[in-house]
Amino acid sequence: MAHALMEKVAETSLSPVWGSWPPDNVCPGEPDRVLDLVHITPALFTFCVTRRGFVRGSGSIALVRARGFGALPELIERQAGEQVLADVFARERLPMALRDAPRTPMPLHSMMGLFARGAAALGRRTFGLDVGEGMTHRGYGLWIEHAAAAPTLGEGLRRAVATSWAHQSGARLELVRDGGHRVLRFATPTFDVSKAQHCDHLLPPMLTFVRLYLGARWRPDWAEVEYARDPEAILVEDRLQVDLRCERPGSGLALKASELSSRRIHRVTGRTRIVTLRDVLADVILSDAPEPARALSAVVALRLLDGQSDIEGAARLVGLGTQGLQRRLREKGFTYREIVEDARRARAIRLLVETQMSILSISLSLGYDTHASFTRAFTRWMGCTPSEYRRASSAPNLS
Repeated sequence: MAHALMEKVAETSLSPVWGSWPPDNVCPGEPDRVLDLVHITPALFTFCVTRRGFVRGSGSIALVRARGFGALPELIERQAGEQVLADVFARERLPMALRDAPRTPMPLHSMMGLFARGAAALGRRTFGLDVGEGMTHRGYGLWIEHAAAAPTLGEGLRRAVATSWAHQSGARLELVRDGGHRVLRFATPTFDVSKAQHCDHLLPPMLTFVRLYLGARWRPDWAEVEYARDPEAILVEDRLQVDLRCERPGSGLALKASELSSRRIHRVTGRTRIVTLRDVLADVILSDAPEPARALSAVVALRLLDGQSDIEGAARLVGLGTQGLQRRLREKGFTYREIVEDARRARAIRLLVETQMSILSISLSLGYDTHASFTRAFTRWMGCTPSEYRRASSAPNLS
């Protein structure tokens, strides 16, 4: 389904799908919600989540790219030390190697957990805002670069909403009507973790995007967050110089409807990289495969960064018991071992081709006990040994 939808977007280059802006079609019973994505994003068909992070109906795990935590690790390490940072990552069962793999998908609830634990470790109510102020919209990848190249704010937001699934799954970016305003909002599932810090960190990158069109001094008429107001919420308001509305459906900024027609202040020049929709489609967060195997393969790949491949750890990371995870996979015709094998093979090939790591180091990093056990597995996958594969991949192509 997702693949067919992506092909549909690529064929139409968006314009025939959307018609006028803002769209005329709204949700039945919810007259203020604009259906920007109903024909494009699978998340909107199944946005009914359990507290564990699985989307009912599809079995999907809510995921986001690791680049979404910005300079969070550096901020914790600088203010509290490397050991505190390692403890924060360990408590979320995340490998420290994730710092150097920003494109890697990770569970959204773990992302929120990093923000909550970081704030607790530093004792800073504004920790999320501190991280967010060190980020810009560009840190989120090609999908937002494509949106930022649009000539008008309305078109830019339309592009951002339509392609946000390239960065995440299980949450939604939307533009909704609120009287004479339009609220740019990022709504996330509910998990057993505090959302306050994660909500706050989303606001500054949203601001930098909108200010491409409305100027550096522009401020929204109000900002929104999902959490209940606490005594220190005024710190966020003081920093942003804007009224904060709490217990809203997501983190967002309120714009006047008339501002959507504003043109980009600094035009895209010939020296600026032009990101096309086709580039975005090539950079989607996960390949097209049935759920839950598609999302679980991302979790397995994440844990392989730390050499971990046990099913118990994977199940804990996605909030399931081992038997429950195995049952979900069997229902779709998969086994956990098959998913681990696929993830190991893909990572082994990358390490052989893109690094100078020894075969033994690669073996251990993939969770194998010995060089020989890895070599046997690789030969079964590829029909040659790891050393032979590396030599062949580095040989010049004379054809």
